[in-house]
Amino acid sequence: MKTSKQEYLLELYSVLNLQKNDKPVEIDAIPELFRNDLNRFIMGETLQAINGKIVIGVKRYKEWVNKIMTRGLDYVIQLENS
Repeated sequence: MKTSKQEYLLELYSVLNLQKNDKPVEIDAIPELFRNDLNRFIMGETLQAINGKIVIGVKRYKEWVNKIMTRGLDYVIQLENS
């Protein structure tokens, strides 16, 4: 998957911004670029639905954000040269 540096940074900012609400985060709100990593992180866990939307709890979401900020993603994202 190739993406521009600007797109990557904007989507990373979006991921970081979602944790500020202290509310469960809708899986669909996670940028697609990062969603596969989140899916691997929560594999086998029981999730809940609120108003028909699948969400991840605040604590687990923050643990995932900490993981991507300290150890990175489980896969490589190729950035386009600009």
